[in-house]
Amino acid sequence: MENISSAFDVDLVIVGGGPTGLLSAVLARSQGLSVYIIDAKNGALEVGRADALNARTQQYLEVTKTLSFLEPFGLKCNTSSTFEGGQFTSQQNKWWTSLKHTHRPNFLMIGQSQVEETLLHQLDIPVDYNSQVNGIKETTSGVVVTTDKGRTIAAKYAIAADGARSFVRTTLGIPFTGTKPEMVWAVLDTFIETDFPVCPEIITFQKDGQSRVAWIPRERGMNRFYILLDGEITQEKAETSIRDHMAPHKVEFKKTEWFSTFEIKERVASTFISKDGKGRILLAGDAAHVHAVNGGQGLNTGIADAFNLIWRVAFAIKGHGGSTLLKSYDEERRATATAVIDVAAKLVRTTVKTALEYVEIIEKNAGYITGMGVSYSSTTPLVVDSSYGDFVAGNRCPDLWVTKLPESLSQTNAEEFSRIRLYELFTYGRFKVLFIGNEKPASFEQAIELQQKAEIWHIHDQDDRLTTLTHEFSAEWVKSDEGAVVVVRPDMYVGYVGKDWVQYLDSVFS
Repeated sequence: MENISSAFDVDLVIVGGGPTGLLSAVLARSQGLSVYIIDAKNGALEVGRADALNARTQQYLEVTKTLSFLEPFGLKCNTSSTFEGGQFTSQQNKWWTSLKHTHRPNFLMIGQSQVEETLLHQLDIPVDYNSQVNGIKETTSGVVVTTDKGRTIAAKYAIAADGARSFVRTTLGIPFTGTKPEMVWAVLDTFIETDFPVCPEIITFQKDGQSRVAWIPRERGMNRFYILLDGEITQEKAETSIRDHMAPHKVEFKKTEWFSTFEIKERVASTFISKDGKGRILLAGDAAHVHAVNGGQGLNTGIADAFNLIWRVAFAIKGHGGSTLLKSYDEERRATATAVIDVAAKLVRTTVKTALEYVEIIEKNAGYITGMGVSYSSTTPLVVDSSYGDFVAGNRCPDLWVTKLPESLSQTNAEEFSRIRLYELFTYGRFKVLFIGNEKPASFEQAIELQQKAEIWHIHDQDDRLTTLTHEFSAEWVKSDEGAVVVVRPDMYVGYVGKDWVQYLDSVFS
C-alpha cells in the first residue's frame, strides 16, 4: 500500500455523493462498515434538483433519524388540484387520505440540497469532493477504484450512485436501454407575487386541452414550476407560459433561485450488479434507472434502493448470506424501477391530454407515487407468499401503534408515556421476528439464541409482561385468541409469515 493520503482500504466505496450515495453511507456506517465516498462535484448541492419526499421515503428517513431534522424546514402537501379558464375544476387527495397504517399521508416538499445537507450532518466521515473516478477494476475478493487525484481505494464492494451518465456503469459495459420521448421541460424555482389563491397544493394548469404547467409548493415560500415548451427553451418563455396558464390572475417573478431544462429519458440498466449479478459492484439511483420527474420518483426511488441494498452488503461483508442475498437486490429493485418508469411515462404523456385523464392516471398509480404500494414478488428469494391481517409478505410493514410495557409492576402510566409506533421503534440493519397474540418463542432460551440472528419482539393484548424479552409490547389490535409469527426484513418489508420462520431465517443466513 502507498501512504495513507493516497491509498485507502475500506469495506465499501461509494461513487456519487447525491442522496442515494449519502444515505447508503449513513446506513453503512450504522452497520459498522468502513466507507469511502467519492463525488465529482465541487461540494454539496446548493439549489435545484428533486423537491419532494413521498410517504414511504419519510418512513425510511424516520428509521434513520433523519426526518426529524427535515420536517421543520419542509411543507406538507397531500392535495392535487386542476385549474382551467380562471377557476379550479377539480381537487383530489383520496390517494393520500386512503393510505392505511402510515403516520404521514403526504408529500414533504423540500429541496434536495436540504436532504443532502442533513445526511452530510449525520455522517462521521468526509466526502472526497471534486474527485473524478478514472478507473474501476473488480477482483475475486473486491474492487479497486482510482481517481484523477491519484488516489487508490481498495474495497470489498462498490456502489455506483454516480448518476444517469454513470462512469462506473459505462466502464462495466452494462446496457442502459429505454425510450426517449420528444419532450423537453423547463423547471423554475422562484419567489413570486400573485393574486392567485395560493395554497399548499400541487396545481396542474389546463389550457387548450393540455396540462403543460404544474405548480409545486415549496419550503420557504418558494415555488417550483414545471413547464412543457416547444422549440427553444428560455426562462422568459417559461415565465410567459406560467402567466398565460394562471390568467386572469397576475403573477410577478421576484427572485429565481434556479432555472434549468431537462429532456425526458426512460432507461433502466440491464442488471444492477456487475458480472451478470455475481459481482461486487452494485448500481443504485440514477446510475441504475432514469425516468420523467412526474410523480416525484427520482430521489425517492434512489432512497429506496439504498435502504434495500445496504443491509445486504453488510450481511455479505460479515459472512451472512451468499450471492443469492445480493442478487435479490437486483431482482427486487430492477422490477420496481421498471414499474416506476412505466408510471412516470404514463404521467408525462398525459400532460398533453386533459386534466381529467391526468388525474385518472395518478389515481391508478398512486401506490408508486406515494411509495406505499411498492411491493416485492414472492418469486424473489426473500419473499415467501404468506400473510396475517395487514402483514403481507412482500409488502411494507404497517406502522402500527404499540405500548412498551414497563419493566416492573411498580411503574405506572405506561399507556400514557409509552404508546409508540413501530417505525419510531425500528432501527435499520436487523431482521425482526414479531410474535403476535398467542404465538411466542418455544422457550426463553430459544429467544436468546435467535437474538444472534434477529430481534425478537412479543406483541400481545395483556397489560403485564409475559417474558423478560427486551422488546415486549401490548397493542389494541392484537386478538388474544389468535396469533402469528411475522418476519420483518431490515428494509421494513415483510419477508415471511408463518410457523416456518426459523427455516426462513436459516435460508437468508446460509
